Amino acid sequence: VNVRVTFKIDANGLLEVAAVNLATKSTKKITITPEDGRLSDAEIDSMVKDAERFAEEDKREADRIEARNKLESHLYRVSNTLSENEDRIEDKSDLKTLMDSIDETLEWLDRNQDAEETEFSDKFAEIDFLSKSLLQSLYAKRGAEEDVGFDDEL
Repeated sequence: VNVRVTFKIDANGLLEVAAVNLATKSTKKITITPEDGRLSDAEIDSMVKDAERFAEEDKREADRIEARNKLESHLYRVSNTLSENEDRIEDKSDLKTLMDSIDETLEWLDRNQDAEETEFSDKFAEIDFLSKSLLQSLYAKRGAEEDVGFDDEL
């Protein structure tokens, strides 16, 4: 089958495509206007509004995930610090209370992956509050031990 196809574009951006079957001499034409397949202004406006609405939702979701990750990292960081320095902590009761709270919060985190940002932030604040004095005394003790070690070298 031999077919001749011609394309013509006029000054208005109209594209005319014509195909002629050379054996049968039958012709088919189609005109494509600049608006064919394009979005209308209303469609574009609607898409922009949707994108703005979804951007807000995306930001809320990103903030929620960031809060969850921050909580999880904090739990593991505090837990590891306490485990590595358990022999330096004098009040084993406070240590046990804090480790139990960390374990409970990790279990809560596993069960509540889809919790709200504020819930993750509240849990972070609880652990931060419970761990602050114990970690401060640990760091002070470590600092004193390092000072003593430094003096011994002189």
